[in-house]
Amino acid sequence: MFKRKKREQEVVETEVTAEERSPLDEWNDSLQDDLGGKPKKRFFFRREKGEKPEKEPLTPEQKKKRRKRLIIGGIVVVILALNIIPKMFAPEVLPAVSVAEAYQGTVEQTIEGSGDVKSERVKTYFSPVSATVSEFDLKVGDTVEAGDTLLTYDEGELDELYRQAELTGSAAGYGYQDAITKDNKNVSEYNRSSAALSVLEQQVEDEKNENEHVQDRITEYTEKQAASSMVIGENQAVVSDAQARIDQAQRDKAAAEAEVKRLDGEIKNLESEETSPGSVPADSPAGSAGDADPAAGADPAVPAPPASGKTDDAAKKKLEEEKTAQQGIIANADNVIAEQTKIRDAALQNIRGEQDTLNEINEKLNNYQDRLKDSTENLEKLQTDKAKEEGIKDSTDASRLTSAARNELSANNNLSSLNAQMTKDEINEGKAGIQAEFSGVVTEAAAVAGGPAAKGGSLFTVASNEDVIVDMSVTRFDLEKLEVGQSAEINLAGKIYTGKVSKLSRLAAENSKGTPVVSAEIHIDNPDDNIYLGLEAKVKVSGRKAENVIVVPVEAVNTGMEGSFCYVVDENGVVARRDVVTGLASSMEIEIQSGLNAGDKVIRNTTGMMVEEGMRVTAMEE
Repeated sequence: MFKRKKREQEVVETEVTAEERSPLDEWNDSLQDDLGGKPKKRFFFRREKGEKPEKEPLTPEQKKKRRKRLIIGGIVVVILALNIIPKMFAPEVLPAVSVAEAYQGTVEQTIEGSGDVKSERVKTYFSPVSATVSEFDLKVGDTVEAGDTLLTYDEGELDELYRQAELTGSAAGYGYQDAITKDNKNVSEYNRSSAALSVLEQQVEDEKNENEHVQDRITEYTEKQAASSMVIGENQAVVSDAQARIDQAQRDKAAAEAEVKRLDGEIKNLESEETSPGSVPADSPAGSAGDADPAAGADPAVPAPPASGKTDDAAKKKLEEEKTAQQGIIANADNVIAEQTKIRDAALQNIRGEQDTLNEINEKLNNYQDRLKDSTENLEKLQTDKAKEEGIKDSTDASRLTSAARNELSANNNLSSLNAQMTKDEINEGKAGIQAEFSGVVTEAAAVAGGPAAKGGSLFTVASNEDVIVDMSVTRFDLEKLEVGQSAEINLAGKIYTGKVSKLSRLAAENSKGTPVVSAEIHIDNPDDNIYLGLEAKVKVSGRKAENVIVVPVEAVNTGMEGSFCYVVDENGVVARRDVVTGLASSMEIEIQSGLNAGDKVIRNTTGMMVEEGMRVTAMEE
């Protein structure tokens, strides 16, 4: 507890007087008494310690307000007393629920609806031929009997059509035979040209190989020819070079020999001068001018005659040296001539040998060139023959019928014959007229007596009045209950017929209200003369059935997040929840496969009620 200092106060417990209390105070006291006699609430106020309370006198207006509050408070207390006190002492009232007893019985589904009566067998008769209608007097709504002749054609017109069909069949047969004959000829020529072309192709291939072989040999010997010619040319160059060297050496030799001869003459002159000292050689410049007048003076350009003795020896020696040099030139020239002659002769020998080889090469080359010419001409001829045979093969192949085309031609011929025969059969059928296959009612009539009827055109329509159905539309809720073969009861114009579900459409369509519906056909087992097509009939279909099962009202089964369940009330009026497994359901009752027992009381409908497991209720059976 918190303590804090304040100015000292004292609590003075003072019960409020009746004049000071409001109607709410009075009601509070009354309520406390009703709830168990708890102490009345006390009213306190605080004042300073030692302070004495002061009372101020009430004004008339305050007294008036106080009386008014007392009156209102009294009224409130009376009302509360009338409503609360009786309830506190009255017995407990439990909520009432409507229950039904689960029992063992049968659940059967029924589907009720209505639909139009229609014929289950409707036939439109078409004209087998294009001819004029001779007799026909039916109108919509007329009845016919099975086997009645309903329409006939003009007999003379049918005979003419029959003859035309025969001629058409014959023409088709002749055309087929002509096409087959031409095709057989094309096939024969195609086979011949194919065989010839096969031989020619091989010959062309062989000739090409020969041509290629010859060309290879020509190329080979042309290369050999060039190589041989090159060898000859090289040797000829060697001969020319050697001969040029020989010629040059011979010229050098001749010049050297002439020089040696000249030198020998000079040497002899010198030698002769040595034996005759006063003499002058005749060929010397001095000798030639010996008779000249000395006074005339000497030519300064001509040397003076050598003096005898040492001068002659030196000149002779010089001449001999020159002679020796020229003799060396002669010897060298002889060597060159001998060597180059040997080289020349060897090159000439090579030329003669290579020329023989070249002649052989040229001969073979000429032979191969002749073979190439013959091969080329033969190849051209073979290719021309091949092209000719290819043209024949292609043209016959284009004209030749393939297996498929031949089969098609045969099929077309058979088809033409068949069409002709069918036309004749249809004409014979037309001659017999149109008979009713079954009894019924004419629903359409397009033919007119004396008018034309086109082949395949509609003449009239008959709907059977012996095989009839009721075409009934059902929603998806009833569709899940329907099965082909279920029995049905049909009410038509107050007369009851039996039937069964014969067909369920697999295509839904919207009705006039926009709801998807499925067509169900109910076959009538025992139609009679009171059946009128197009009338509306009421239908009741007996659906699936579950026998000897636990049955409760449909509305007693609730559906939650975890499945279906029921509320059961036991003998003490306590509610319990039971999870159930449901089975077959009708419009009123549903099968309980597990979760309930016969005799269990289930709450029929909990809509708008706060029903909880464990609560107590009063069960009301209906």
